[in-house]
Amino acid sequence: MYAGPPGIPHWEVREDSSREVLVALYLRDALGVVDPSGLPRLLGTGLGDVPETDPRLSFGWLRWWIPLIEPDARGWEFPDGDDPFAVAVRRHLDSARAWATVAHEQYNGAAIARMQRPDTVLNELVTERTAVVGREPRHFRLRIEVLPLTASGVWWIGDEAIAVDDTSRDEPILYRDLLAPIVAQIV
Repeated sequence: MYAGPPGIPHWEVREDSSREVLVALYLRDALGVVDPSGLPRLLGTGLGDVPETDPRLSFGWLRWWIPLIEPDARGWEFPDGDDPFAVAVRRHLDSARAWATVAHEQYNGAAIARMQRPDTVLNELVTERTAVVGREPRHFRLRIEVLPLTASGVWWIGDEAIAVDDTSRDEPILYRDLLAPIVAQIV
């Protein structure tokens, strides 16, 4: 977690590669759901290309996804029985959980390695932006999901959440360049 210095309006950034998000994205890819955020497919899942899915599966996935990434979204009860979404998810859930556990452990290893060197990118970007706009930063929260993706970049996945690919996260200059426009928007 990163937070602004004491005495200025509060801001908070949390970084993770949460198992829940990894499971949901694995299922998205396994079910052939088209993600409206444009977030690329996951890397290393072993899943082949899946034709675009039944709209009922896409709808079910989106209803499940939104509460995962939006802290104020109302939860959604997972359907039971013969609901097409529930049946499709059950078919892939064990594989999704196993893959997510491995991916999360890989993220943790990379995060520990990053902790060995100073990571001041966010503080620097916020400080630079406040100098440009001539005021203290607004209160903001940002969740960063670091994900093994098939493409490099950063994507908004929620009102207060972005995804960044793990390769870009490990390249400090590229990571800074990707975060600069995000910080400019929210500060």
